[in-house]
Amino acid sequence: MAISKLFLSLVLVFLVLITTLEEANGAISGKTRKLIDMANKKGPYLGLVIPNLFEMNPLLQHPSYKPGDLTIDYAGRRFRFGHIDNQPVVLVMTGLAMLNAGITTQLLLALFNVKGVVHYGIAGNANPSLNIGDVAIPQYCAHTALWNWQRYGDGAENELPLEVNGDYTRDIGYLKISEYNVNVTNCNSHNNLLNNIWYQPEEVFPVFGTPEERQHISWVPVDPRYYAIAKKLEGLKLEGCLNATTCLSHPPKATRVHRGTSASIYLDNAAYRSFIYNKFDVSPVEMESAANVPYIIIRALSDMAGGGTSESNEASTFITLAATNSVEVTVQFIKQLSSKKYQDA
Repeated sequence: MAISKLFLSLVLVFLVLITTLEEANGAISGKTRKLIDMANKKGPYLGLVIPNLFEMNPLLQHPSYKPGDLTIDYAGRRFRFGHIDNQPVVLVMTGLAMLNAGITTQLLLALFNVKGVVHYGIAGNANPSLNIGDVAIPQYCAHTALWNWQRYGDGAENELPLEVNGDYTRDIGYLKISEYNVNVTNCNSHNNLLNNIWYQPEEVFPVFGTPEERQHISWVPVDPRYYAIAKKLEGLKLEGCLNATTCLSHPPKATRVHRGTSASIYLDNAAYRSFIYNKFDVSPVEMESAANVPYIIIRALSDMAGGGTSESNEASTFITLAATNSVEVTVQFIKQLSSKKYQDA
């Protein structure tokens, strides 16, 4: 009897190990597959893709969010199902930076019946006409950390390596590092070993089309219908105070802007902030937006990237307020999206 119990225990341990290995290696266990099938019968969902827990928690605690009875854990991600207004939603946290954002968003789209994606959270601000606490909703977004770093001695007139093959381009523009030298004397302004950084478009492959037929794209538009709906949010009242003694100097607002950027770079440098604003006309600067279905980006500005004035280095102070404002705008966007007017459109 004891041997039988020991044998049974070993079998159970073996099964648990096999299941764990399957999940770790990306294979979907039978139990998880059944849960996914169950979830998809209740879709389609609006996917909410959220960088970190401090940005997710205000939504989990928001009175408009009604959690469902289903949660699915897969590949290190937790997919939470619920409703906002009458809209079925699935929430997932990416973790930091673009690689995590891309993998997580792809898992969301591959596993579940998702009709659109909302990326929300906080961001740095590059736009001097916006303020901490404002929520920026860009019309276009680009990934601005794909570079061709030019060798010392070459300039704007020199062809980049592999440019002739279509791998790289000088069309987007470059950052000339020597223009930002300080505290130097008798120095040729072009004499900087770091030279030039040329911005590059993303290389993409069509979802519907010839496999391995690459295309290039720089500024990716958000969904035009989502962006039009976002205009309804521009008069929304947002939180302006952390407590009775710590308030923003300007009432925060939700606003649509021209462009935003994502890159696996935490930007805390005023010179680079000014450069990308003047070069690309960007407002929110963040690290985790990626989608290939109808999508929108909603980002509350937690700091002036590189420091501001009386509210400088603001991220640690206003991060909670910014996260709360991003959630409020997201909830109100979903309510607009779920209204009969837009359901019938």
